[in-house]
Amino acid sequence: AANGATPLHVACQQGHVECARLLLEAGAAIDQADEQGATPLFAACQDGHLEVAKLLSSYGASRAATPFGTPEEVATEEGHADLAVWLVASRGWTPLAHLETLTAARATSLLRSGASLHEGEPTPLRRAAGGEGEAAALVRRAAAPWSPASHSLFPAAARARAALLVLSIYEIHERYHLDSAGATNGIAALDFGHCVLGFAITRETQ
Repeated sequence: AANGATPLHVACQQGHVECARLLLEAGAAIDQADEQGATPLFAACQDGHLEVAKLLSSYGASRAATPFGTPEEVATEEGHADLAVWLVASRGWTPLAHLETLTAARATSLLRSGASLHEGEPTPLRRAAGGEGEAAALVRRAAAPWSPASHSLFPAAARARAALLVLSIYEIHERYHLDSAGATNGIAALDFGHCVLGFAITRETQ
C-alpha cells in the first residue's frame, strides 16, 4: 500500500479476520508497522475489530505504544468499550490462553512446540478448567500425565523420550517372554512400565 501498510495491516484495518488468519498462518510479520508507525493490532483496535484483535493477540502481537498510543488506549478513545475491556482482561495471557480464538490445529501446534500450561495470568490451564471448545479440551488433556492418548500433545523432546522408554519396555517384555514364568515376568514388566511412564515423561523433559 502507499503508506507502507502490509497485507496483514490492511486485513486488520478492514476487519477481515479470516484473511488475517491465513496471512498469520503463512508467516506474515505480525508487528510490522506502516510508515506512520501503526501496527496491525493498533489498526484493528482503532476501528473496533474485536475478533481481529483477539486473533492477533493469540499470535503474540505486541501491545507496546505506537506514535499514536497503545492499542488499549486507542480502543478506549474511540469508544470501543467491549474491545477495551477485553484488552484489559487479557493483558497477562500467553498465546495458548486464547482458548476461544485458537483452532484445534493451532492449539495442538502450540502444545507440541512446548507452550507452557502454567505461565501467564491467568494460565492456559486455569482458563481451560471447565471451559468449552476443542482448544480447552486439548489443554486439559495435555495437562494430564503422559499416556498414548496425550502423547501427540507433548513437546518433541518429551515425545522422543516416551518413544525410547516404550521401546525399552517392550524389549524387556520380549526378552523375558520365554516360558510360562517368563511370560508372567514380562507382562508384569510391561504393566509396570505403562504405569510409571505417566510419571517419567513430563512436558518439561529436555
